[in-house]
Amino acid sequence: MKGNENFMAQIKIFEYREFNKKAHSAKAKEELEKMGAENIAYLANGKPVAENMFVSISHSNGKCAVCTSERPVGIDIEKVTDRNFEKTVKKIFGEKEKAYLLNNKSPSAFYEIWTRKEAYSKISGEGIKNIIKGADTFCLDGYDFKTQFFDGFVMTVCEKREIAK
Repeated sequence: MKGNENFMAQIKIFEYREFNKKAHSAKAKEELEKMGAENIAYLANGKPVAENMFVSISHSNGKCAVCTSERPVGIDIEKVTDRNFEKTVKKIFGEKEKAYLLNNKSPSAFYEIWTRKEAYSKISGEGIKNIIKGADTFCLDGYDFKTQFFDGFVMTVCEKREIAK
């Protein structure tokens, strides 16, 4: 994974054997419990919460990524596809994100930025629609990102840094 070396998050990625939403949620909860999360519940907006730690879940095309941390955390996983992203980039990407995409010119680079935005939005629980336009993820103070590419997927974890006392 490329990213900050001070990460505290534990991450697990797995594939689904069944393809229904209820089974996906149950398996994700089971994996989080194996990682030590206790009394997992879901807020009205769908954000998972645990009594003893921060947790996050993401699903994409038969894969699921879950993570736990002592700090606020968000995770996103996406299957990399080749399609036209121009409208999305113009509408919601920040200047540094646009520059990164221009330098890398690939679907993987687009999804790296997209998963950064999604993971960041999951920390607050506000969701992607409320955060995506205002956040250039290359300019956020107080957050660390880690990205991994594998088997045609990209996954990013965003973790809020501890504030120095």
